[in-house]
Amino acid sequence: MSKPNIFQMIGNFAKASAKYAASGFKPVTEDQYVERIQACSTCPHLKEENMTCGICGCYIEVKAGWQTSECPDKPSRWLPIKKGVGGKPLNIKPKSDDK
Repeated sequence: MSKPNIFQMIGNFAKASAKYAASGFKPVTEDQYVERIQACSTCPHLKEENMTCGICGCYIEVKAGWQTSECPDKPSRWLPIKKGVGGKPLNIKPKSDDK
């Protein structure tokens, strides 16, 4: 597999950033972040000199913190983030101040 060129890296990061922004900039938990970084640290695609993914070219220390990010390797090295029954997002409404 060849390393992505600069235009592919920019495109990959732009797509990931747009998805993250559309989600409301939701981060992963600290435990999820650590799990993702550990998974990347043993990956043969990791470019250690700048901590980028050799598949997509993104900085793993950034993308690992985004709930919407996915590992581009097949099969994915990151566990999916579950958000409710069947992995569907929960629609939690704030409590109203009824007095």
